[in-house]
Amino acid sequence: MFRAVGRWVVSMVVVATAAGGSSLPGTAVAAPPAAAGSAREAAPTAVAHAGPPAKVLHAAPDGTGSACTEHRPCSLPGAQQRVAQLLGAGAGRSADLSVELSDGTYRLSKPLRFGPQDSGRGGHRVNWTAAPGAHPVLSGAVRVTGWKLHDADRGIWEAPVPKGLDTRQVYVDGVRAPIAQTTPAEQKLTFAAADGGYTTTPASWGQDLRSRIGTAALSGVEFVYQGGNGPWTQSRCRIAPTDGPNVLMQQPCWGNVIKRPVFTQASGGLPSMAAGTAPTRIENAYPFLHTGQWFLDRERAVLDYVPAAGQDLSATDVEVPRLSSLVTGTGTPDRPVRNITFSGLQFSYATWLDPSSRAGFADVQDNLRLTGDDPAHPQATCTFGTPPGTCPFGALTREPGNVGFTAAHGITFAGNTFSHLGAAGLVLEYGSRDNTVEGNTFADISGNGIILGDTTDPHPSDVGADDREISAYNTVVGNLIHHVGADYPSAAGITLFFTQHTSVVHNELRDLPYTAITAGVIQGHVDNAAHPENSTNINSDNTISHNLIHRFMQVLKDGGAVYVEGHQGQTLTAADGSVDRAASIAHGLTVADNVAYDQGNSNFTWYDDAGAQWLAWTGNVEWGGALGQGGCETTGHLDYTGNASADPIGQFACSPPAPVDTRFADNRTLPARPGPADLPLDTLASAGPAGRLQHPAATEAPTVGYLQSTPGGSASAPTDVLVAGTGFDAHARVSFGDVPATKVTVLSPGFLVATAPAGVPPSRLTVVTRGGSVTASAPTQPAARGSAART
Repeated sequence: MFRAVGRWVVSMVVVATAAGGSSLPGTAVAAPPAAAGSAREAAPTAVAHAGPPAKVLHAAPDGTGSACTEHRPCSLPGAQQRVAQLLGAGAGRSADLSVELSDGTYRLSKPLRFGPQDSGRGGHRVNWTAAPGAHPVLSGAVRVTGWKLHDADRGIWEAPVPKGLDTRQVYVDGVRAPIAQTTPAEQKLTFAAADGGYTTTPASWGQDLRSRIGTAALSGVEFVYQGGNGPWTQSRCRIAPTDGPNVLMQQPCWGNVIKRPVFTQASGGLPSMAAGTAPTRIENAYPFLHTGQWFLDRERAVLDYVPAAGQDLSATDVEVPRLSSLVTGTGTPDRPVRNITFSGLQFSYATWLDPSSRAGFADVQDNLRLTGDDPAHPQATCTFGTPPGTCPFGALTREPGNVGFTAAHGITFAGNTFSHLGAAGLVLEYGSRDNTVEGNTFADISGNGIILGDTTDPHPSDVGADDREISAYNTVVGNLIHHVGADYPSAAGITLFFTQHTSVVHNELRDLPYTAITAGVIQGHVDNAAHPENSTNINSDNTISHNLIHRFMQVLKDGGAVYVEGHQGQTLTAADGSVDRAASIAHGLTVADNVAYDQGNSNFTWYDDAGAQWLAWTGNVEWGGALGQGGCETTGHLDYTGNASADPIGQFACSPPAPVDTRFADNRTLPARPGPADLPLDTLASAGPAGRLQHPAATEAPTVGYLQSTPGGSASAPTDVLVAGTGFDAHARVSFGDVPATKVTVLSPGFLVATAPAGVPPSRLTVVTRGGSVTASAPTQPAARGSAART
C-alpha cells in the first residue's frame, strides 16, 4: 500500500525472512517527489549529475602543489583553490567538479570556508567525496605525544601541547575522556548562599584551592548544576578570582542562573536556581585528577592525564581539539552558497569554548542559553518583561555547529560521520533552502545533533527582512543520531527552530540524554488558550514522520520523543473571515508514523507544550513511557487520530486554561508491554532509515532493548515474539535456548519477529547476525494492559 505523508510517499513491501516468505511488512526507501512548476531549484541528491563526466581532482593528507592529480594530489586548501580557479574559468558549467579525498586524517589548521565562489554552476555540483574505499577524516585536533611521568605517586603523566591551545574535550584512542573532576561529597564540602556566590564549610576551601593551583587556574574551575534550572537543564558557571574567603562565581553566568528574567502572560517560565544550591560536581583543576581523566595546564602548555593500569601512552592516540569550527558555508540571500555535496567524510575533533567564558552555560532548554549581561534589558523577554527586555521574545543564545552553513541552497551531506565534536554537529540557518542531510551518522557530540534555523524569527514584516531569510524545503532523512549531549545533556537529537516545508523523516534516534526531536522550543512561552497570538512566527508545512526513537530521556527529565512548543502554523482565515481550521491544520506541523519505546525519564512521549497549536499527530506508536500524549499550557488546535499508545493520552492537567479545539479519534490502546499481535507492524517496519539509507550492521553486534510475546497464547502452539533493538540484518538467526526459531521475520534493522516452537518458553532468546550475537530475557511478570484517557 502507499501512504502519503507531507511531501513524502512511503512504499510498504514484503521482506524475505530466514525461514522463507513472510506476510509481515518491511520498507523501501522514501524519495521526495519533484516540485512541479516550482520556481525554486529541485532538491538535490547525492547521485551524480547526468550528462558529461565530472572533472575529478584529488587531495591527500600530505598533498602539496596545485596539480591535484591522482599521483600529485593537493592539500584540501590547495584543492579548494583549484576548484575556485576552474569555476572562475567556466569549467563547472558543463559538468560537475569532484574532489576525491584519499584515506587518512586531514589535520586542519583553520576551518574550511565555503562561499558563493565555491558553488556549483549552471545546475551542476561541486562534490567533496571520499575516494573509493577511503575513509578520510577532517580533524581539528592535534595529536599529543612525548609523554613523561610527572607524578609517580598519583600516576599522572604529562605531554607538551602548542602554546595558547585551549579545549574542552580530549579523546583517548577514539573515546571521549572525562575532564578532571570531583564532587562536594568527595571534598567533604557544603555550601551556603552568599552575595555573588557561596560560603563553604570548611570556610577555607576556596583559598586553599587557590594556594595550590594559583589564581588563574582557579578561574577555570567549573561548577556543574544538573537540574538546577529545571529538571530539563544542566547549567555550568566558573569561579571568579578573588582574595576573599567566599567562593564567588563569574558574571554574567551566575546572575543568569540564579536570577532569571520574569515576564508576564507566561505559559512556560525560566526557572531560577536557588542561591546556595550545591553543584552536582566540580571540574577542571589539577588536584581533581582521577584515573582516565585529563587536565590542560595552559600556563605550562602541558596536558596531564592519568592512564589506566597497563595503558601505554606511547602507543595511545591522544587527540586534543583546538578548532571550534571544521567546515563553514556562508552566503547571502542575494548570493547563497549552493550546489555542493559532501559525502563519505568524517568530521571530527572540534571543540567549543563559549562555555569557558564569563557567560558560561546558563542552560534554558535544548542547549539554548542566557548570555545577556545587562539586567536593565533582560535577554529575550521583549515587551513582556519588567523592565522590557531584548526582542524578539525567546531569542536566546543558540549553540553553534562545528559544521555550519548560512544562506545555503542545495547543499547535500550524504553518508558522512559527525563524531567527537564539542558543539552541535551540523547547523543550517538563515535562508538555507533545498538542502539534504541524508544517511549520515551523528555520534559522540557534546551538544545537539542537527539544528535547523535560529531563535530569531525571520518574519517578512521585520525591518530589513524578506522571505529569502526563511529556511525552507530542507530534508533530514535516513540519519542515525545517538550519544549526543555528551557534555551538555539538554541537547536534542534534531532541533527545528523557525522553518517551513521541512521534512524530518526515516531517522533513527537512540541513546539520548534528553528529547529526540524538538520543534519550536521556547517559542510558545507567552502563549496558551487564553492568549494564543502573543508570539506568532513563520512556521508552516513541516513534517516529522517515520522516525524510530528509543533509549531517549536517559539523563534529564521533562521531555519526550517529539517535543513541540508554540505556533506550528499560521492561523488561516476563510473568505468570510472565520478561522479555516482544516487549512490551518494542513499547513501546520504533521507528526506521523513515528515509533517510540524504551523511554527513560520521559514526561509525555508526544509532548504538546507551552503554546503548541496547529499540529496533527497521526499513526504514531509508543509504549514504555509515563504519559503518551499531552502537555502544559497547550493552546490547542490539534488533531490526534489513528495513533497506538500504551500510555494515557489527552493529558492536559497542567494546562489552565484547557486547550481549545482538540480532536481525538480512532486511537488504539496497547498493553503496557505490547507483543507482535498488538502492534501495527507495518508502522514499525517503516520507522527509521529505509532502503539504501539503512546503516550497515555487518561489523556491529546486535543489541536487544525490548522483547515481548503476545500474552494469552496456548502453550501447545507456536509463540510469536517481538524483538526490538539494533543491528538486525536480513540473515539474522534466533534461537530460544538451544532451540532455533521456526520463523524469523526481519522487519527492519530495529525490529524482528521470531516464532518459538510449541512448548518452548519464549522468555529468553539469542539473536545472531553477521556482526555478532546477543542474548536477552523478557521480564518474568505478565504484561499488564495500559490505559488511554481518550480515544
